[in-house]
Amino acid sequence: MFSYSLTHTVRETAAVFHVSPNTVQQLRKLFFETGQLKPRPAGPARPRVVSAEGEWFLQGLLHQEVDLTLEQLRERYADAYGVRVSLGAMHDTLKRLGLTRKKVPLRPEKAHREHSSRNGTLSPANRPPSPRPAALSR
Repeated sequence: MFSYSLTHTVRETAAVFHVSPNTVQQLRKLFFETGQLKPRPAGPARPRVVSAEGEWFLQGLLHQEVDLTLEQLRERYADAYGVRVSLGAMHDTLKRLGLTRKKVPLRPEKAHREHSSRNGTLSPANRPPSPRPAALSR
């Protein structure tokens, strides 16, 4: 493609190779600057906000208290390390560690009791004994 682009316009080269004119321009610029078409080496990566030690801290914390929210984890991390972490960074850290944020499901009998009490009714196990009518209690 490069040798073709030396004898043809940028638009003609782009049309022949089914790329955008900008791609042709960028490749030509790269070749004139470096003498080759290999991509430039990537720059240094940004350091992670949550340190490796902090990752261990989070894993231990979630092992003890499995229902912590991202916001609560952020607060605990800030208290322990003095570093405020964004929700996105905390989410990415947990994802990288393979930790999910699913809540622990309630046991069936507890879920039933809570569901019944939310609806204004009590399950049979939680109902107080019904008073017997006076005529039947004699």
